[in-house]
Amino acid sequence: MPYLGRSPQVGNYSKLDTIAPSFNTSLTTFNLTVAGAAFTASQPEQLLISVAGVLQEPGVAYSVSGSTITFTSAPATGASFFGIALGNTLDIGTPTDGTVTGAKLASGAVTAGKIGSGAVQAGNIATGGISANTNFATGVVTGHAIAPSANVAFANRSQKFTEAQFGNTHIVSTGAAVLRPSMGDANFLQFTISGNITLANPTTQNVGQTGAITIVNGGSHTVSFGSDFKFATGTAPTITASGTDVLSYYIRSANNIVVDALQAIS
Repeated sequence: MPYLGRSPQVGNYSKLDTIAPSFNTSLTTFNLTVAGAAFTASQPEQLLISVAGVLQEPGVAYSVSGSTITFTSAPATGASFFGIALGNTLDIGTPTDGTVTGAKLASGAVTAGKIGSGAVQAGNIATGGISANTNFATGVVTGHAIAPSANVAFANRSQKFTEAQFGNTHIVSTGAAVLRPSMGDANFLQFTISGNITLANPTTQNVGQTGAITIVNGGSHTVSFGSDFKFATGTAPTITASGTDVLSYYIRSANNIVVDALQAIS
């Protein structure tokens, strides 16, 4: 937000132009300048003032108003003077490029909202700088930045998982006559049916994907299967009435989903 009126002085310590030639043991108010230009002080504590070699007490020996200084007692004729303007010590202004170090930042000060879109590129991450359990946007992290011991998975590398891997079950209740599942929704699908349905050929078939389709039959409803589902001896099972069947599947190739049925699970 812009300031109303005069902006605060920032940063630089400046030496005031001397006002000693105007001392005459009578005058108490003098104009303040720096290099010939008027200098405005916000408060007397912003200035270090010496008269006749004696440091003056701010607010007691002198006061300031705008670009003028008023002494409580008129300086004597011939007295020496120097003054230092401190700027506004509460305002640091804009830091010089390259001067803000990591030690100056509070813990948690840099949040996601403060990082520009695309600002962090792979080249900005040290080799081995990522050690474990970190989430990344697609394409942000390349192999050189990930430590060999990191707990991450690579799409192009054989891996040994030392803990269980699991995923969500996509659950749908339906009375529709035709149900066309998307294998991209999850590896595990569960359909609760309330009418006769055809389980049509799925969309998003990913070769090599495995999982299970659970069918919860709410009555004596029948289930027909699309041609992409392949069963032993070429015969689809009869889905258990008022029961639960689990169809384990393996997508062997395009339009070729190998299915094994576990039925009447109680």
